[in-house]
Amino acid sequence: MRYRLFAIMFLVFVVHAVSYAENGKYALIITSFQVELNKYQMNLNDFYHEVNGGHPDLEFVVENMNCRSLSELNEWQGRMKEIIGKYVDRKPQLVLILGNEALASYLSINDDFVKTVPCFAMLVNDKIVEIMDEPVDIKTWQPKMRSLTTDMDECRLMGAVAYHYDIGKNVKLAQNLFPRMERMFFFVDNTFGGLNLLGLVEDWIKTGVNARKPDFRIVDGRSCTFENAGNIYSKMNPAKDIAMFSSWRIDATGNYFVISTTKKLLGYNSGIPGISISTTGIGDVSMGGYIPRYGSQGERIGKMVSRWLATGEPQKIELVENHYSFDYDLLGKWRIDKRRLPAGSEIINKPLSLYESNPLEFMLFFSVTVILVIIIVFLVLYTNTRRRNLERLKQVNAQLVEAKDKAEEADMLKSKFLANMSHEIRTPLNAIVGFSELIVTSYKELPEDEINNISGLIAQNTQLLLKLINDVLDFSRIESNRVQLNPERVELVGLARSLIQTETQSNLKNGVKLRFITSYDELWYMIDVRYLQQVIINLLNNAIKFTDEGTVTLELQKEKSEIVFSVTDTGIGIPLEKQKLVFRRFEKLDEFKQGTGLGLSICQTIIEKMGGRIFVDPEYRNGARFVFTLPLKK
Repeated sequence: MRYRLFAIMFLVFVVHAVSYAENGKYALIITSFQVELNKYQMNLNDFYHEVNGGHPDLEFVVENMNCRSLSELNEWQGRMKEIIGKYVDRKPQLVLILGNEALASYLSINDDFVKTVPCFAMLVNDKIVEIMDEPVDIKTWQPKMRSLTTDMDECRLMGAVAYHYDIGKNVKLAQNLFPRMERMFFFVDNTFGGLNLLGLVEDWIKTGVNARKPDFRIVDGRSCTFENAGNIYSKMNPAKDIAMFSSWRIDATGNYFVISTTKKLLGYNSGIPGISISTTGIGDVSMGGYIPRYGSQGERIGKMVSRWLATGEPQKIELVENHYSFDYDLLGKWRIDKRRLPAGSEIINKPLSLYESNPLEFMLFFSVTVILVIIIVFLVLYTNTRRRNLERLKQVNAQLVEAKDKAEEADMLKSKFLANMSHEIRTPLNAIVGFSELIVTSYKELPEDEINNISGLIAQNTQLLLKLINDVLDFSRIESNRVQLNPERVELVGLARSLIQTETQSNLKNGVKLRFITSYDELWYMIDVRYLQQVIINLLNNAIKFTDEGTVTLELQKEKSEIVFSVTDTGIGIPLEKQKLVFRRFEKLDEFKQGTGLGLSICQTIIEKMGGRIFVDPEYRNGARFVFTLPLKK
């Protein structure tokens, strides 16, 4: 029914176009496109209704420039001259321009008609491209922008309702939401609207308003096909790049895409964040932006024209309100906290609540629920005691199951601990007992060199046995939470050098060299030196144990907020999938090597108690590299 009304009104306007000369009171309406377009129909209908309410004798004549594509730009001035030429002899009371194409063409005429006839405009930008008198190469033309508020001396512009696109606010928005952004790719299509926005961007780039301008890359639809744009989009870096969209319906081929081309870009690269200076792409490639509130302007321009007809006073250039608009799902995808958005931001495409999606069903369900609740209350009073008893029984059962699981886990750990310790202790103890008996029984027959060698083996296994027992004692203190730190002021460089020279020399193999690297002559720190020595010696001995040749390097450096120790070896290394397992209790990568599997677990507990962290460097490939850090204290 609505479209029939539009058709009838359009026929009336055609009649007015034929008979305007008889009445003498008429308004000339010049549109960029067909008036049958839904956007134009709605706006014109509201405009006619508003103006005719106070001026029923004013007739309307509609002329269409029929601007189909940007490739015809060099023809638009001629079409506008032809339209205006029809009405030179009997000029209208006013001219209403709809669309940027029509307004730019109208302003390019610069003749007596344009200078003398009052003019209004809607569905236009506050800054538009200036059309040249001479033909231009569309693909390479660098447009010059003109403002409705300052550059309209050759036209009697009485008022307008215009869109304002703020490039600076959208760039600032992108920088605030994505601080690591370095490059911004601006996608603009092969249309006059796209050319207008391209001119705004290039003007903004030339200004010195913003010192933090990103590296702008223009993807221009005048010389770029959709496939070219997709290839560029696929090569963008998600960590440093962001896309800005204006519109993308027509590319360099001149073909109009019915499908959502911005959504199709996701097939090339789904990891690029996007900002839109219009509604283009919001919800697929763009999370939102600072955009105008698009909608009908017919009533607004109609009131403006009615005031002018009544008073003859020039009206203002009214800008369509802009607002921040964001897509709910894409905010979640990019993990943007809504508290970081500008005040008053609108979030669209939110999931509807149950009530919003089905209000009638919800009310029916609510009524039935209330009735059921009243019935259930009486049943609950009867069954409440029994239910509480069942809950208590479940709690007791759950506690029993939990206690059983803990007991089984403790029994398993105890068994594993006993198995490990019986095996680890037996090996050095057998060597000590065996070699001791050999010395006692054969002391007189053995040469002195062999006795010294056997004595060295006894001492070595004694030290190993002592280390095993110390590990068990340390583990026991840790389990009972009895580790107490007694910090004192320690010079770390000298401490590290002494440990390299004394504590690890007895375990050093032939072909393995110990090194110490630091860029400091001395470095003082408050720490429990006993536990720090234990950690460093443990890491050095582990590195020596698994290194048959090459180097074991202890390094000490200081970064911004912490001191960093590292022990690097050229040994057998640790597989990536097992690097986190080495800090578990009783975990051993090589069952044939001596040790309880507690050393690294103890080191981890000590370092974390000191406020630091310890880990295996996953990027080191020539052996193993253990790193632990200590926080710098104020």
